Amino acid sequence: MPDKVIHILHVDDIEEEFILVNKLLSDIDGVKFDIQWAPDAASAQQALRRASFDLCLIDYYLGKDNGLEFARSAIAGGVVIPFILMSGQGNSAINQEAMKIGVRQCLNKNDLTTSLLVNAISSTLQNS
Repeated sequence: MPDKVIHILHVDDIEEEFILVNKLLSDIDGVKFDIQWAPDAASAQQALRRASFDLCLIDYYLGKDNGLEFARSAIAGGVVIPFILMSGQGNSAINQEAMKIGVRQCLNKNDLTTSLLVNAISSTLQNS
């Protein structure tokens, strides 16, 4: 039986964060992660129109853009994939606002491990 492939759109203005997530998800038995990077909201919107994803990882700060505004717009526009917010801020007000608009989970980038990320993705997909 072939490995399962999970298609992820990772929206983050810092390429090193994308590289880190790729590295954290690179050696998981039985699951392959196909991760596409979008450095800003406009690129992410284009990616969502071009391809099918199982979920979207978004950063709160996207340079001049805001990850929550992108998620709000995407959800309002009919995007049905789940969103996970990843922020280095660990701000409960941001997390509460994220949950109100439909983001499924919020992760603190400073605490990110393979186990935490895989568990968040797994539980998000199971509850979708």
